[in-house]
Amino acid sequence: MSCLGSLDSAAISSEFLKVTDHFCKFVFNDSSVKRLKDGYTVTGRVLSHLAKMYVDTISSGSVPCLENAVIAMAMIENEAAVKVGLQVYQSGMEKLKVSFPLELKAVSSKHQHLSNTATQAFMKRSFRDTDGKYLKSLEVGNVCLFRTMLNH
Repeated sequence: MSCLGSLDSAAISSEFLKVTDHFCKFVFNDSSVKRLKDGYTVTGRVLSHLAKMYVDTISSGSVPCLENAVIAMAMIENEAAVKVGLQVYQSGMEKLKVSFPLELKAVSSKHQHLSNTATQAFMKRSFRDTDGKYLKSLEVGNVCLFRTMLNH
């Protein structure tokens, strides 16, 4: 199953292809958008994480629990969201370095702008960061990068 995407379509059963085509058409054309209990839209990436965790849990002999899978998936998504935000901030500050030397006011202004941009990038990817733990991690990371840049 893991190499299904790399197989030549001639090597795959025509019945399997027919059923999967029917399934895909249903998903893309007829099914409604899926949401979690709190109203969060289940995207393809989220569904992929949930399905993998569910299958892995069943394969290990454990009883799957959707809520546990959602919590684990939220951690994965939020850690990735922090990385995305930090990359946005860091790449913007790297571009600013080319303009050095600058007044502290100009650097601080750019820091604030890039922090906001990084937060927006984080928010697009984050999932169930209800306590703000991951957003705080992004903010701390931005401040650390800012201080490091000022010291060089």
